[in-house]
Amino acid sequence: MKKHVLAALALLFTLTGCLTIEENYTFKKNGGGSMEYVVDLSEMGDLLKGLEGLGGDKDKDDDGMGALDLKGDVDALKGLPGISKVKLSKKDWVQKISFQFKDIASLNAALNALMPDSSGVPHTFFAWEGNTLVRTNNDHARELGEGMGKETAEEGEEEGADMGAMLAMMKYRYSFSFPDDIATTENAEGVVREDPKANVVKLSTDWSVIANDPKALDLRISLNK
Repeated sequence: MKKHVLAALALLFTLTGCLTIEENYTFKKNGGGSMEYVVDLSEMGDLLKGLEGLGGDKDKDDDGMGALDLKGDVDALKGLPGISKVKLSKKDWVQKISFQFKDIASLNAALNALMPDSSGVPHTFFAWEGNTLVRTNNDHARELGEGMGKETAEEGEEEGADMGAMLAMMKYRYSFSFPDDIATTENAEGVVREDPKANVVKLSTDWSVIANDPKALDLRISLNK
């Protein structure tokens, strides 16, 4: 896209809560499960479609996702031991990449491929401590939000774009489903929790929380076994 189109998109970014990222997990009794990673830009999809014509030189294979495009992650995931049924779908500015994992080790390997940070050091995202699933995070989400916030603030500087306000409009959601009922869930301040079923928990926050707390996405979920 041309520069004036990117500037227009940046302004739209400041006016809409345009980005939501989701991690959805289903765990099975055998230690395996499935994961779905979603990048959702649908809130400003119609506006983006209208602006495509302004670019003039937009490549037919360019879907506008840029650094958020998940196409390159498919082959990386397919090459990992214990990872199967990798699938990528795209529709109306929503990308979903899903896969099945054999165990926690293969899940951690997949998440390192899907959500690396600038350190280049492999991270143990998930671990079981008895009946408790522990999630810790690398710097991927914070770096992604910081980078997008800065770029958008720079593009929208004349309009008085504020990075903190933009980060607050960028959402991050988790969901976890288990074969056993959940006993307790421990999450960070600023993260909203829902318990729609006895064996399901959903959590949501925004990037202003993530930017201020490196452990905002960490959690502990204990099961009744």
